[in-house]
Amino acid sequence: MSIRQIKKLSMNEHYYALMLQCFLTGYGRPCRLKMAFMSLPILMYSESREKLKTANRASRIDTVFSSKQQVQGADISGRERLAGYAQRYDMLLPYCKKAVIILSSEGKASITGREISLLKTSDYKAYTGEVREWLRCAFYLGMLFSKTTYDHLAYYLGVE
Repeated sequence: MSIRQIKKLSMNEHYYALMLQCFLTGYGRPCRLKMAFMSLPILMYSESREKLKTANRASRIDTVFSSKQQVQGADISGRERLAGYAQRYDMLLPYCKKAVIILSSEGKASITGREISLLKTSDYKAYTGEVREWLRCAFYLGMLFSKTTYDHLAYYLGVE
């Protein structure tokens, strides 16, 4: 498989739409579009997905990403798992917008003003393997985001 083909697969808007659908399922209520856009740069970064694998219903964004981790015998800040977030946000924003359009056109979400509302939930447990792990991370990231405000997230992640 060529680098071009791998890039095309990893930039698949339909897969992003499925991840957003699981994110919104975890979020559990209408969500600001900007908050939904903030989710994909975290989900597409393997280091932050590793931290999300430890998330549960009681977790908060600051507890998941602030706890130290041992890496090759050294303590590393959990926030290091979000390094490069602003660049990934800028790079993925056009794909996020296409994913929202796909969700809307498939009747899975509706957009009213600056909010997106989920019409059809998606259960990550219906999937297997790596896809299930990615979608589980998306679901729990939605739960984490639902426990905070947009302003707090924008400050925490360094975007506007």
